[in-house]
Amino acid sequence: MTINWHTVIPHQLNGTTLVAFVPFILAFCGGEASAPNVKNLKNPRSYSKVMLALAVTAICFDLLGSMSIGMTVPKSEIQNSTGFVYTYGKILTSIGLPGNILQKIVGVMLACEIVGELGNWLAGPNQGMYEAAKEGYMPKFFAKTTKRNVPMRLMVLQSAIVTFTAVLITFTSGRDSDFAFNVSLAGTTAQYLMTYMIMLVAYIVLKVKHEDLQRTYWMSKNPKLSIAVACLAMVITVMAFFVTFIPAEGTPKDLRSAYVIILIVLCGIVSVIPLIIYHFRKNDITDN
Repeated sequence: MTINWHTVIPHQLNGTTLVAFVPFILAFCGGEASAPNVKNLKNPRSYSKVMLALAVTAICFDLLGSMSIGMTVPKSEIQNSTGFVYTYGKILTSIGLPGNILQKIVGVMLACEIVGELGNWLAGPNQGMYEAAKEGYMPKFFAKTTKRNVPMRLMVLQSAIVTFTAVLITFTSGRDSDFAFNVSLAGTTAQYLMTYMIMLVAYIVLKVKHEDLQRTYWMSKNPKLSIAVACLAMVITVMAFFVTFIPAEGTPKDLRSAYVIILIVLCGIVSVIPLIIYHFRKNDITDN
């Protein structure tokens, strides 16, 4: 692998190049979850600097990791779903260790780590969903908690949805493991971007209609500048959303249509179900 300006930074903007940015987009999804902590900062304006530093650091580490794989594994042998583990095997083999065996151990360790991370990821939205259930935006059944105030029913619901989706995508992709990986990656990214579009619209509406509201943090005291930045973010988000529907490089021709259809169905489901729940909401607070 030759490292220079042309190999590290893409210079051609086409479908294949743009879809390669999907993992980078997903890497930054969820960063907004730290926003409520702004109120705990001595200087709330430093929050933007922290997020910028986080973005730069993440990009650098992503580039270094990708370059290490590119320098270790031949291009024809790189797979999105196994590239990381396979690279470990190649490196360990090159120094005289049983790479084929050790890479499987690394794979199992990585899978265990992902299970733990997935559990944390599932627990994240629980409090918000629980508050929505108490306000009547979800069935009363989900407003119940355990003795320790844990919304277990919501956790079970989320676990069931994630497990069903993962099993469905994995076992319908046949022998092409990369297909399941790419669909999961693109599907998650698309759903995040849908949320961001809603958040940006809400932000613009707040700036236009409720500029006088007290805020802990101001992106800019100039409303026009704030709205302009939000509009720019909206354009970029919409473009990124449609890019996720481009089949990743290496996707078999017979699965390209399935790739797009699955993403459309996933986005449709997560869009329609909340509207149905909201339509049948009950404006009461359920006691535990």
